[in-house]
Amino acid sequence: EEPTRQNISTPSLSNRRSWLHQQVITAALALATGVVARPLPAYAAYIDTLTTPPKITDQVYLDIEWVDSKSMKQQGRLVLGLFGELMPTTVDNFVTLCKTNQYAGTNFYRIISEYSIQGGAIGDETESGKTGTSSFGSSFEPDNFNIQHNQKGLVSMVKDRTGGVDSRFFIQFTDDGGWADDRYAAFGILLTEASFNVLKELEQLPVQPPKNNPKQPVKIVASGVL
Repeated sequence: EEPTRQNISTPSLSNRRSWLHQQVITAALALATGVVARPLPAYAAYIDTLTTPPKITDQVYLDIEWVDSKSMKQQGRLVLGLFGELMPTTVDNFVTLCKTNQYAGTNFYRIISEYSIQGGAIGDETESGKTGTSSFGSSFEPDNFNIQHNQKGLVSMVKDRTGGVDSRFFIQFTDDGGWADDRYAAFGILLTEASFNVLKELEQLPVQPPKNNPKQPVKIVASGVL
């Protein structure tokens, strides 16, 4: 499931909120009947990156080329800090893909202003973001969904149809990313002022409806580890 205007605007009830609702019902029944039900599985509290910044264990970069609204070719670098302690498997996948330069030649295939930019579809010859390839070969389950999407520049994995993740990711344009909580796994954040300037320029690029594909290619030309 990729973020689109439709599923961003109408998010489903999260497992975490559903769990809280069930806990309230269970407690009420226990008070009324004296019967204590078997405890439901626990969910970890959200991790707020503003008040409790996760430790950055790795830094990687993506070099980008695009054509601006004046038909001028532009270049920029996104520097990402990754949360390897909180998201070890997800970060290991991303670091490996960057280190081996597998993102080179892929594009950012969807730009949804005020929401996110999506890219990294390794192995997708259509360049439409339909599929990706992880460093493990097949998709995998992300470590958790505990990081709250409340900060511009957060980087999260895009889910495939099975709920697994591969190489595709998105970067948040605004601080208000509640639509992604419990649905997409955040694992890193942009680090430098120059990176945020590039992100702002990419958000303003013209797109082609209905899937918000950039009208001109936005390419990752190189990636690596810092």
